[in-house]
Amino acid sequence: MSDESVKIGVAVPPAGLESYAFQGLGYVHNTPVADRRTVWTVGRGVPLPQGKINDLAALQLVDATGTAVPLQTRALAQWPDGSIMFAYLTFQCDVANDAPAEFDLRFDGAASPVPENPVAVEQAEGCTSLDNGVARIEIGTTGDHPSLRLTVGNAAVFDGLLDLWTVDDDGTRFSGTVDEVRVVQSGPITAVVELHGKHCNAAGDVFLDYIVEVRLDAGRADMHLAHTFLNMGEEPDGVVVSEIGLRLSSAGGKVSHVVGQLSSGQSSFPRLCEVPEDVQIDFNETIARIADVNSLREDTTGYAPYLMTNRDMVYPYLGLRGDGWSAVAVLHEACENDPKCLSATGGDMAFHMWPRDAKLPTLRQGMARRHEATIALLAPDVSALDMHKAFHQWEAPANVSLPFPWFQQCKVMGMEYIMEWLPLRYRHLEANMAATIERGWVSGMFGYGDDPNSGYAAGYASHGLGDHTVWLNNEHDFTAQAATQYWRSNRPKAWLSTRVSAQHQVDVDFVRRSDDPWKVGGIPAHSAGHTTASVYPSHTWTEGLLQYYLTSGDARALEVARSLGRNLCKYVEERIEPLRTESRMFGWALIALNAVVEITQDERCLRCAQTIRDEIAEVVDRRGTLDSMGMSYGTGTVLSGLTGLHRITGDKAALELAVTILDWQMTNGRNDVGTTWGDQLEPYDLNLTLPVYAYLWYATGERRFLEEGIDFFRFTGMPVAAGGQVRSASKHYRSCIGFLKAAHDVNVL
Repeated sequence: MSDESVKIGVAVPPAGLESYAFQGLGYVHNTPVADRRTVWTVGRGVPLPQGKINDLAALQLVDATGTAVPLQTRALAQWPDGSIMFAYLTFQCDVANDAPAEFDLRFDGAASPVPENPVAVEQAEGCTSLDNGVARIEIGTTGDHPSLRLTVGNAAVFDGLLDLWTVDDDGTRFSGTVDEVRVVQSGPITAVVELHGKHCNAAGDVFLDYIVEVRLDAGRADMHLAHTFLNMGEEPDGVVVSEIGLRLSSAGGKVSHVVGQLSSGQSSFPRLCEVPEDVQIDFNETIARIADVNSLREDTTGYAPYLMTNRDMVYPYLGLRGDGWSAVAVLHEACENDPKCLSATGGDMAFHMWPRDAKLPTLRQGMARRHEATIALLAPDVSALDMHKAFHQWEAPANVSLPFPWFQQCKVMGMEYIMEWLPLRYRHLEANMAATIERGWVSGMFGYGDDPNSGYAAGYASHGLGDHTVWLNNEHDFTAQAATQYWRSNRPKAWLSTRVSAQHQVDVDFVRRSDDPWKVGGIPAHSAGHTTASVYPSHTWTEGLLQYYLTSGDARALEVARSLGRNLCKYVEERIEPLRTESRMFGWALIALNAVVEITQDERCLRCAQTIRDEIAEVVDRRGTLDSMGMSYGTGTVLSGLTGLHRITGDKAALELAVTILDWQMTNGRNDVGTTWGDQLEPYDLNLTLPVYAYLWYATGERRFLEEGIDFFRFTGMPVAAGGQVRSASKHYRSCIGFLKAAHDVNVL
């Protein structure tokens, strides 16, 4: 593969828009519902070879005709020599279900053109504006509370108070005040502004912090909002919340509403309704329902009783039509993050992130949750059917793909040791690996992106810790395995698993504030309520968060990964005794620190990783090996950490230490069936040692490591579909994926 350019693809689902949603609305059997998007904004983090790019201006994106297209770039990570390791690219394209878009990213330094309607940010005293010549957003901060004005052409859509509210358990209402306005991106393709503040009552008391992100793209009349609420209060056990929401104020004039009824008539087909009444749509248990079904004016004469049951089920969006404008309001993944509510009242549009009377758990100290919404502005006379199509486009994101050999060539995050996606050659194997990652998720605002575990719950209850749901909190770093699978395969479902698990960790599991100095800035182990347990090294993972960051550009994940690294350093520097209790304490801590070192070049994390290496060496010097009673998955984490330190920094002592440990085990650590493992005799596919055999073969050239690995791989068996829980999926995928390339290279798969 050339190192002068890399192919980038953009695609939407080839089957078109969801066919069931268009039954009776023009859908023809066996004919895709066309999905054609113009000037569609997409982005993706792209790895770059070490020493290749020192200035982002050297990057140029050209389309299939060789024409340069507008490109917005930012650096995500750097190599030790200062060159750029990952760059995030934002660009726009025309793409359709039957016409994917293709691009070349070139490194020749040619200037990128400016988009036809570039977006820009202007800041003046008390006002920040985003403008692209098609739409304009003005955010006012001169009063006690923020305001927002959205215009498209000459028509005002919203104009007035940006109402950010919370209600506590006593029914006291708190309104958003602004502490700071930050310009995060300033165009020319994407502009992003953040409002940071607190919800305060008339007496000045605070009940929850917030961050609101406002985004506008070049040439598009879509306003994107991201709302995050955060509990930075003093109550260690958290607070009871009654409501949280965001309301956009009407610019005046009459507004009608378009609702997509899910099932109507004798055929139970969808039906689109435009009504003058105020509308409320509630999201509960993955279903959206309209509060006043009679407003849909459905003639139910002759309906059988069973047809009357679900008439209130609707699609999770709300169409709006005012004087000179139309829009579709979408609260993304609202059903998955239930309960939620959308409401339109007299032209006001409200997103209820925490609806009134929702039966939700206490919002624990340091916890947060982010929700994203889009107001997609359309032509004033657009049909209800086009609104329906627009919603389904926003709910089916475009997928930006990169060839996996490029990751291998760039040698990022160890991808040079991972087998590329070969589904046509290894059908059964690759299907099982995909099924392990492309899994279903529980719904619920604080559950989506995580798994409950009945085994842990029963164990905790048996020890008198209460009868509670216990959550896994990304045990064994499922996010990293999902990200690796996405990089290999470019499959959208693998990215979905990556994204939702990473976002859950960033929001729900991460402890932003705590009176416990060993807990703040960390992610607790599997626990009830997500954050009731302790934070400790054997349950701290950073690889997946960093891979998610490098793919999405979401800087929140980088901040959390850095914080987890600092937490581990605190353990190593001030409280190393817990790390000495079992191998996995050393191993997982070393793996997590390695990832932070690779992406951020953090010197403190490197020193602490080296300290862990020396601690392991002291045990080996004293006892001849590590885990002399037999290898376990804990040994595998240590060996993975040592070989990772060698890969990232060239640390020869770490490599020699890994060789010493594995040599001893291969000579002295065989069990009764001749396997280099502990006393568990049956095949164990959650071992985490197979990748080490492969790495040591590649790193030393000694074939004995390959042969021992092949023997263990044959005993273990081919990968199975293990996606039932993130815990087993993580260990299974990690155990297998790092050995498959070696097995493929010598034709033993």
